[in-house]
Amino acid sequence: MKKQIKTIVIVGGGTAGWSTALNFLQKTINTKIIVVTSKEIPIIGVGESTTGRFNGLINLTSGFVKIDESDFLRKTGSTFKIGILHSDWHTIGESFTSPLGDEFKNTLYYPSESYDYSRIWHVAKHLKYNLYAQSQMMLNNKLPYFEITDDCHYFDEYNYKGKVDYKFNHEAYHLDTYKVGQYIKEKVLSHNRVSYLDDIIVSVQKNENGFLESITTKTGKIIEGDFFIDCSGFSRILIEKEFNNNFISYENELLVNRALPFHIENKENTIINNYTHVTAKKYGWMWDIPLQHRKGCGYVYSDNFITPEQAQQEIEKDLGCKINPQRDIKFKAGRLEKIWCKNVLSTGLASGFVEPLEATSIHMTVLQINHFIEQYYTEHMNFSCEVAIDQYNKEITSIWDDIKDFIILHYITPRNDTNFWKEASSPKRWSKNLKNKLEIWKNRMPRVSDYQGTLSNSFYHLGNTLWYQILIGMNLLDCKIAEKELETFNLTLFAENSHNIRLPIVKWMVENSVDNNIFYKNLEMYLKDYQKLKSAY
Repeated sequence: MKKQIKTIVIVGGGTAGWSTALNFLQKTINTKIIVVTSKEIPIIGVGESTTGRFNGLINLTSGFVKIDESDFLRKTGSTFKIGILHSDWHTIGESFTSPLGDEFKNTLYYPSESYDYSRIWHVAKHLKYNLYAQSQMMLNNKLPYFEITDDCHYFDEYNYKGKVDYKFNHEAYHLDTYKVGQYIKEKVLSHNRVSYLDDIIVSVQKNENGFLESITTKTGKIIEGDFFIDCSGFSRILIEKEFNNNFISYENELLVNRALPFHIENKENTIINNYTHVTAKKYGWMWDIPLQHRKGCGYVYSDNFITPEQAQQEIEKDLGCKINPQRDIKFKAGRLEKIWCKNVLSTGLASGFVEPLEATSIHMTVLQINHFIEQYYTEHMNFSCEVAIDQYNKEITSIWDDIKDFIILHYITPRNDTNFWKEASSPKRWSKNLKNKLEIWKNRMPRVSDYQGTLSNSFYHLGNTLWYQILIGMNLLDCKIAEKELETFNLTLFAENSHNIRLPIVKWMVENSVDNNIFYKNLEMYLKDYQKLKSAY
């Protein structure tokens, strides 16, 4: 069925629905967009942390709606996220940083441009990867806004002077999902191509070939469309129920299946961190996401080992205070077999869900729509082209499976203090692809080719950077193999010298950067008066 896309119908609101509406509004020209969602259906709202994909959508300069970042931060209470701090995952009492997108630049182009001799040197020396700018900013609660004066010569080769916003290569946001959803909703509805209906879908109408033609709501309205996007969360109203779509479970690989979210209001002396803090607990882990007005927290656990009441008691004991759980969220880790069926596309929780660790839900929401628009969308879509649909589905489902393996990596730990950790860390949880990677890394250090799998997805770059940081933090790489490999390429001394050159520069940057809390009290000044630069450290 080849059809001109005049009307796109998005089913579901929340962050997924409204960000998808924003994405299509910004990147299409004449298409009408209708969002159908109901206040009667609560949004899940688990993920309050993002990756750089979401920042890219908010800060897009070429679209039909302009969003001022300072206005966005001020009205939603969002904060910058430059990394994740992991505590108690490998050993109770120890922690490690995972700075976002802290890509390595191999200026030697030897033995290849992507060869990360810096992180390999850290493995060889059995050092934590927390000594460079992004990690140090995390540990010292700083953001990279500073003034480069004439007596500072660290940046002479770049000719940087004055007040600079020294952006890292990749940064994200911490979100209040309700406020952000409402903010984006207001922005997209200001454009005449977008409309909104507060209603519940009760039935759908298909043609004789199984293509969706319209949906009918509880109030009797019939909404016709050419292309439908399912953002209905775990309900998966269109993509699963209407196409007999199989759900591929990850339950045997990832044990957590329940979340207990709660809020902690900020006090006058609360430090607003620039990282998500994830702390391993007895039967799962707790997230701590700093916003300007509160912290969004939650305990992700397995109800096969403890009850919700026991989970709450454990958290209250650890925090030393009572909590008020927002709700009890049950979930099944996994993804759909098909993300795109005929003229229906899914994204967000409607496509899949691994678990809240590493903020993959909002990440995939934006990534899937970006990839569809950039590589598949045309004004006249041929929804009968099974080759294109199958290709997209293979690309996206392979990413979900790769993310699942990356999350499992966090659970490969010597911790055995509870039956949960004994089971979660068992090799029987590892997929064939993960086992293959770990086997390869017994003989050499990780390289970019190890993440290609069956598809060379150039649009997806989880790759070396984040995997290395978790591998180092969880002590999963052999320091002797790293040392020997650097010697083989004659890079040991060069890597050490490069490290030593960076340290005084990092020290100066941290000492001269702004405290997080001061930044949020004056965010408009810092965002507008400081020249935006890209970090090299």
